Amino acid sequence: MKHLFLSPHFDDAVLSCGATIQQLVASGESVEVRTIMAGLPHSLPDTAIVRDLHDRWQEGGNPVRARIEEDKLAVERLGAVCTRFSFWLDCIYRVTRSGKVLYPDGESIFGEINPEDVAAQLLPTVVLEANEIPNHIYAPLGAGHHVDHQIVRNWAITLKQYMPWVALKFYEEYPYTQDPHAVERAMIYFTENYPRLHLQQEIVPVNEAAVKVKLEAIACYKTQISSFWPDLQTMEAATRQSLIEAGNGVSAERYWVVSLD
Repeated sequence: MKHLFLSPHFDDAVLSCGATIQQLVASGESVEVRTIMAGLPHSLPDTAIVRDLHDRWQEGGNPVRARIEEDKLAVERLGAVCTRFSFWLDCIYRVTRSGKVLYPDGESIFGEINPEDVAAQLLPTVVLEANEIPNHIYAPLGAGHHVDHQIVRNWAITLKQYMPWVALKFYEEYPYTQDPHAVERAMIYFTENYPRLHLQQEIVPVNEAAVKVKLEAIACYKTQISSFWPDLQTMEAATRQSLIEAGNGVSAERYWVVSLD
């Protein structure tokens, strides 16, 4: 079996599905983590959010190369194959053809997709080559409402419509799921836009060995830890708690299996 995890950014699939990925690999399955918004910007928009994130991620310069290396180490720690789309940029770097910044602040990043966003227009037209079509696709649910997560979610729905025989599962994005209402709000999108698409909850129990490897993989994202936690110890405790909550008392990662009428 081949499993393809679609990760909007360099850490989303590992943060959300790391233990599942490790268990699949350990059982002999073929697993690929593909980062979608993985391009290397040649110039940086002069916005407060870019300056703030870059200052936090790395002292000066462009930290995207560092993030690429972190992602490679993290995915390899899980035993999966790491690939990326090098032509789409993270939303904080994307501009219109005239140079207007599409997402200049936090409010816009977690708002609606900009109608001038070429990535949002073109990504749903991308098809998988015959030799790379998996048995299972995992994509972000849209918890947190990040525009890049929305775009990748929409692409995954299109892929399912093109290839209904491929199993599609949406993963709940951690740590956005620390907001108790994040998943509920994400579900509204499907109710309003895809009434013939049905989501069935699936809880995947994960063993302690997989949890430990997931924590080690998350720790590879040194530039990102400060975005969510004050230190590694807090990250480990919070992540373990999130797994227990997902499994209703047993460590697990939660997914939503898609079916079409």
